[in-house]
Amino acid sequence: MLELATRRETLDVVADQHGQPTWSRALARQLAALGRAALAGRAPAGIYHGTAAGRTTWCGLARETFRLSGLDPERIRPVGSDKFPRPAARPAFGVLGHGNWLRAGLEPLSPWDDQLTAALKGPEFAAPAAAARVSARRT
Repeated sequence: MLELATRRETLDVVADQHGQPTWSRALARQLAALGRAALAGRAPAGIYHGTAAGRTTWCGLARETFRLSGLDPERIRPVGSDKFPRPAARPAFGVLGHGNWLRAGLEPLSPWDDQLTAALKGPEFAAPAAAARVSARRT
């Protein structure tokens, strides 16, 4: 999104698909904690959904990314999934439960917006965010 912000004034983003955007670094830490719990015999066998707490749409994620990066979130225009046909259908509601984390004595992953805030402070996003802000000032 930040890269696209340097090239386009507005962006159309899907607003009818709900999910739990998850930062890979937060997921890696969570999986390491699960591994330690499993080795200690505290993690029951089962399916663990490695997704952030809370939920949002792709549009919500994009707008929050812009807001946290100092860009105008109104540059993101909500559209339906029909504007972006895909070979495979995407679920409208892809929010998953986190009960097994609690059964293993582990807190589920933090909320998606907290993860986004932390991610955007990292060096991986510093250059695209700065470039997007410069581009936004020129238009």
